[in-house]
Amino acid sequence: MNEKIQEMQNLSEKISILYVEDNLGLSKNIRSLLSRIFKTIFIANNGQEGYVECMHSRPNIVITDLNMPGMNGFEMIKKIKEIEPDCKIIILSAYDEKKHLYTAIKLGVFSYLHKPAKATELVNTLYDAVISIHKEENSRVFLNQLQNIFNYQNNIVIMLHKDKFVLVNRRFDEFFGIENIEEFYEKYGDADKLLLEHKEFLYSTPSSKWINTAVKNLGKLYHTKIQNHKGEKRHLILKLRSIPEKEDYYILSFDDVTELNLMSLFDSNAAKNDENSKDKMTILTLLQVVKDNSSEVKIHNFYKGLTIVNSAVITEINKESFTLKTVNTQLKIVQITRYMTITSEIFPKDVICKSVKSIDSDNQTIVIDDVTFASRSAADRKYIRLEPDANHGCTLYFKNIKFPGESSVLDISEVSAKLKTDALPAGIEVGTRIKVVISLKLKGRLITISTLGSIYRIEENKRDYNIVVLYELSQKNIHDIKAYLSNRQIELIREFKSIDINSQTQNNYSI
Repeated sequence: MNEKIQEMQNLSEKISILYVEDNLGLSKNIRSLLSRIFKTIFIANNGQEGYVECMHSRPNIVITDLNMPGMNGFEMIKKIKEIEPDCKIIILSAYDEKKHLYTAIKLGVFSYLHKPAKATELVNTLYDAVISIHKEENSRVFLNQLQNIFNYQNNIVIMLHKDKFVLVNRRFDEFFGIENIEEFYEKYGDADKLLLEHKEFLYSTPSSKWINTAVKNLGKLYHTKIQNHKGEKRHLILKLRSIPEKEDYYILSFDDVTELNLMSLFDSNAAKNDENSKDKMTILTLLQVVKDNSSEVKIHNFYKGLTIVNSAVITEINKESFTLKTVNTQLKIVQITRYMTITSEIFPKDVICKSVKSIDSDNQTIVIDDVTFASRSAADRKYIRLEPDANHGCTLYFKNIKFPGESSVLDISEVSAKLKTDALPAGIEVGTRIKVVISLKLKGRLITISTLGSIYRIEENKRDYNIVVLYELSQKNIHDIKAYLSNRQIELIREFKSIDINSQTQNNYSI
């Protein structure tokens, strides 16, 4: 017994005990024993005092009699358990009827001892209570640590029951911008749609749900793509594990590896679309800044190479599109080209509008819903590059042999020309030197550009090829081409002004 008392002395430093007994003589003896074990002891003489003391001191253990004036032991125990369910209650009573035992069990009493209890019996019971308190505390600390690990690790962690999320960590909440699972299901709907389609990644198909596939291959790693609450499409590695002895329960984890930039290795087209989507969100945010500051943007278009630029104001922005108000000249060129570039001093790059949702000539507005950042700026165009008139000629030579078929000029500048040809001779590739002869009409007279050039780019079409040739012209050729381009600009301005859009399209024009 002395060994247990000594062990309890070491374990019970932070454990307090309340002793409730109306028999002062018996109380004195028990108090003497308790003082050898516990540093903190509270005493009460009846049930009402015991309850009040318990609410004030919150002891870990309560030893109590049952038959006491006023509030009896069972009444006190019931009220204590409602407030402190983990408190260890030890009954020390002369009553040993079965009905009292049943009541004690129902109330969750730790132990029931018959008076007068032997010192050894009481010490053993107290020892068991102290050990139980320590085990529960250790378990609580351990579970708290697990909860912290569960919540604060970088991975998304989910507990599944069949195909339903039943428990998620804080990283999950942060990723999806929600407070709890209920909000997730309200906001995102069926978890089956969580994984987005991407080549060689895991996602649901008409014939198989992604969760079922993962369940059939427990422990296997899968690449997945998921969109977070910011609209960003993230690359995550999925792993599913079963929970032992818990049928249809699983632990699902997602490790974010987006920063490795691997998605394009699996599906370059999807990765490009994701990047464009990311660009769009950034562009819409920047446009909102422009609008909030009552500033303007500039719209750039090219009509056969002729630059047309005008200012525009932003009248409306939503999650999918934005509306610009500009002059009729710009509306006209947008209707013709169905393409435009927007610039602003706050844009890191020019913005390409790849398609236009609608044009309203009456209100002078354009609605745009497909945008991305340009790889090059419109301001980078150092040389004027124009589409020549139909009255031009083009002949190409490789090793002094004329290209087979017909050739023509798509656009021309002082330093390069984009050419179309029916066929390419064998041996033609980027970097190949060829001879270019171009004839142009300038104010009724014929000028000829004859020079060697290097092929800069080759575009293969279904029936022909487009090639870009870089060349260095003689001073006479430069003089002639500058004069031609200057005259051609005037012709294109007149041509553009003469176009009647209303005769070709409806007033509200949709693309």
